[in-house]
Amino acid sequence: MNKIINIKTIIAGFTTRWGGVSEIPFDNFNLAVHVGDDKKSVLQNRDLLVKELGIENKDIVWMNQIHSDNIQIVEYGGEVLQTDGLITKRRGLVLLVLVADCIPILFYDAVKEIVAVVHAGREGTFQNISGKMITKFKKEFNSNSEDVQVFFGPSIQKKCYEVGKNIVKEFKDKWGVKYIYNTTNLDLPLLNKDQLLQEGVLVENIKLSRICNHCDENYFSYRRNQKTGRFAGIIFLQ
Repeated sequence: MNKIINIKTIIAGFTTRWGGVSEIPFDNFNLAVHVGDDKKSVLQNRDLLVKELGIENKDIVWMNQIHSDNIQIVEYGGEVLQTDGLITKRRGLVLLVLVADCIPILFYDAVKEIVAVVHAGREGTFQNISGKMITKFKKEFNSNSEDVQVFFGPSIQKKCYEVGKNIVKEFKDKWGVKYIYNTTNLDLPLLNKDQLLQEGVLVENIKLSRICNHCDENYFSYRRNQKTGRFAGIIFLQ
């Protein structure tokens, strides 16, 4: 796992395609069981991740992601159905989001000691799931938005994210032309960033990844190959 977040009180980062046992076209560190990969290979990959992180399988929270704005507060490991955001104060509980073009976003409030993850695809972004996560921090945990740090993982960038005219119009009508690139493409990272700023997150506390997973073959991309694996964004309190 790329531990690009250098904070002693948390473990956080993003996996790549490499270091696992899955075969082509899921080569080779696929962590998703729903994409058609051999389940034994996926479970072996998950065991490798558990060993690297020094945790137990029972401490990981897996989401059944549905491209929504649903956010769940969690206290125990296992699978959470029909959600695209997780938040917890429990130390050692590992929050994980799976992606292959959507944005994996990690959140950390060092003052209240809270961590969270968001799966921000087009639908989740349109429904402002990032902004709603900050609202959850404030309402449920009395967080100050200025204390929340946010880390974006590799995702499809605007130069590669072309969509249909009806989707462009939908985004333009709701969010304006700022997030339309070359008339046919969407800039989802920029929109998520602005949604966070609107909720009071400090610009210096938002760390965007410039890695386009569609271009960089170190990461899975559904648009590059629809039969592919999923990489993960991971965060937990030590």
